[in-house]
Amino acid sequence: MARKKVIINDNELTPTVLYTKKKRRGGLIWLVLMFAAFIYVVLNLPDIVNYINAYLNPTAIIIDNDSDDDNSDEEDNEDVDVIEYTLSDTLKIEMEKFDLTNFKVENNILTFDIISKTNTMLDFSSLHYFLNLYNNNKMLLQRIMIDDVIISPSETKNVSYLLDDANVSVLSFLEILVDDYPSHVITPNQDGNATLICEKDNETVKYLLKDNKVYSIEDEFVVSANDPDYSTYYSSFQALATTYNSINGINSSVSVANNILTFKTIINLDVVSNDMFNNKIYYSKDTDAKVMNFELESNGYKCN
Repeated sequence: MARKKVIINDNELTPTVLYTKKKRRGGLIWLVLMFAAFIYVVLNLPDIVNYINAYLNPTAIIIDNDSDDDNSDEEDNEDVDVIEYTLSDTLKIEMEKFDLTNFKVENNILTFDIISKTNTMLDFSSLHYFLNLYNNNKMLLQRIMIDDVIISPSETKNVSYLLDDANVSVLSFLEILVDDYPSHVITPNQDGNATLICEKDNETVKYLLKDNKVYSIEDEFVVSANDPDYSTYYSSFQALATTYNSINGINSSVSVANNILTFKTIINLDVVSNDMFNNKIYYSKDTDAKVMNFELESNGYKCN
């Protein structure tokens, strides 16, 4: 509720004639009455002065009705307590709809079970759950976004993730919504354009930005002819290129030069929506750079 404003008028007070007293001559009674009135005024002068001051200078009373709103905002913006767990064979993280158990680290791979506790399908791609991994000194080693898991009702599914550093001692598991992602601003050129570049293994993804929001995506894979999976890559890229080129707004190509296989896809997000293909790193138009940066780095990419 808006505070009431006290309006102070700086104009001088205008004298007002209360009544006109007719002048009379003499009269003992009149003198006695005048004297009594004078004595009364003298005796009550402090009270009269206070009354006049209160009348001419009213005290402004400001009622702070915003306190409840402020408290409400504080409640909405309360920091969530992050629970840290010591990694062990007996660790169990209990959530409302599922549990995480059977944690193991072997050969630089973290594995654990996700146990559904509901009678509905759990699709983690629509959720925002992250696993934070720390060493003994509570230094963050890696953040993993759990977004590639679909679990049937009451099902138990074992999942695994490659680790950047196997010295994991402590972990936390929490939901992080997009609004809470840390800001990530790419310095633009004079036209306001910029590029977010993310790399992982053989892949380089470029997100072309305008005002820090994506409008086009360039995705490129480069594979050496000496790679043991070269043939598998080649056939897979050919199939994907055929599929992508059937979508208006996408240009995809496969080429081989100097014993290097290159698969490149360019997506015009003015035409293409991300529900036209099944690739979680292809975001919809005007997605902020902070989303790509935070989620891709939580999926093992390194971004600028």
